[in-house]
Amino acid sequence: MVKALQAARAGGPDVLEYVDVEVGDPGPGEIRLRHGAIGVNYIDTYHRAGTYPGSGFPRILGVEGAGEVTAVGDGVTTVKTGDRVCYPLGPGAYCDERLINAAMVVPVPDGISDDQAAAAITKGITVHHLYTRVRQVGAGDWVLFHAAAGGVGLFACQWAQHIGAKLIGTVSSDAKAKLARDNGAVETIDYTKEDFVARVKDITGGEGVALVVDGIGGDNPTKSAQCLAAYGTLTTIGQASGPTTMTIDDLPPSVLYTKGSIATLLGRLDELAESAAAFFDLVQQGAIKIAVNHTYALKDGAQAHTDLQARKTTGSIILKP
Repeated sequence: MVKALQAARAGGPDVLEYVDVEVGDPGPGEIRLRHGAIGVNYIDTYHRAGTYPGSGFPRILGVEGAGEVTAVGDGVTTVKTGDRVCYPLGPGAYCDERLINAAMVVPVPDGISDDQAAAAITKGITVHHLYTRVRQVGAGDWVLFHAAAGGVGLFACQWAQHIGAKLIGTVSSDAKAKLARDNGAVETIDYTKEDFVARVKDITGGEGVALVVDGIGGDNPTKSAQCLAAYGTLTTIGQASGPTTMTIDDLPPSVLYTKGSIATLLGRLDELAESAAAFFDLVQQGAIKIAVNHTYALKDGAQAHTDLQARKTTGSIILKP
């Protein structure tokens, strides 16, 4: 038996239960993985609340982790017992040990800890996906990134700086503004004090931005669309404030809208491996630094969710078995 954190039913952090679960031997194509660390992502709160469809309840939460392979099933040739691996899109991560399809894991390079890999792999491939497949972002491009001091946001700031793009980040405090700037944002906007649409137009000389990344939802995407330059791209990647109220008629002329999701990579595992390799390469180069800002015990995952949704966290969060 191993320990796991599961949502007994849809609801708030109080529905999370620390329970015993049985983990069997890996079947064909599977591996058994002992976690060294487990990543916490905002999408976990959607799964807990029942906002996104899943496998029903009770449900072991989490999609991201890193650790050591302890057994391999028949037909597995890509990894072996003792290898260090991580994964970004494997539901059921909040546990000591688990089974997972071997095709879903990627190697953890030397010099990167389990804590760093678990904290970063989902966020890292998300930024690669946004900057290469959702919109090809290049030197000189303006980018507006909401929640720039969050886990994905800080990697987006660093990645933009590396490629020469100019990232404007929205934040909710002076401390978060400094953090975003320290990680490469060229400008920050405190959305609690300023109209971000007007400030973006001012910063860009009325031109607008090539890409807006909006994980806020509610009426925010409608406002975000007003920040776009002609032929710019708005991508929504979440709904922290609830489902978007935007309609197609709210979009300015000659702009693109897409729902950005790395779930697309589940059917394109070669692209998943490519994104992971690109991200870890930048980490090894020193272009992107992984800061694990918040660590909780697995049994305290409810507190991690509470703090995350209360916007008390910055950067990456992990759980330790």
